[in-house]
Amino acid sequence: MTKISTSQELVANIKEQCGEDIANDFEKMMDQVNQPRFSAIKNTFRDSTSVFIMACANSNILYKDLREAGLKLGIASVETFSRRIYEMRRAGLIYTESMHNKGPGRPKLKLRFNPNAFKEMFNVDPSTMLSSSHSEDKAVI
Repeated sequence: MTKISTSQELVANIKEQCGEDIANDFEKMMDQVNQPRFSAIKNTFRDSTSVFIMACANSNILYKDLREAGLKLGIASVETFSRRIYEMRRAGLIYTESMHNKGPGRPKLKLRFNPNAFKEMFNVDPSTMLSSSHSEDKAVI
């Protein structure tokens, strides 16, 4: 199995596009999931797309904003983000919360990180590698 490397260029681009908190969370999580003890874990949740989603969900980001930032950064396509978020929701790593609009239209979805499921799946306390929970209004790309 090849080790997934965190590209410093990608981290710098995430910092520019999404902010320092998300970039730091992304880098710390990539370093953790690349350790040998995680080699038995399903690869689906060990790649840069999944780690980016978890780092953004930790910041309570809107799904639409995550998707746009991920496309600009070249992390994944819209379809890949949709599939991965679906898989991560089924595994319990993240969950979504509807944000109701004042006017007509579909409600916006806010992604939330589930630290308990992460701890259960990876056997690591996420507070050791993630920024503390962010305020509701802070995560805007």
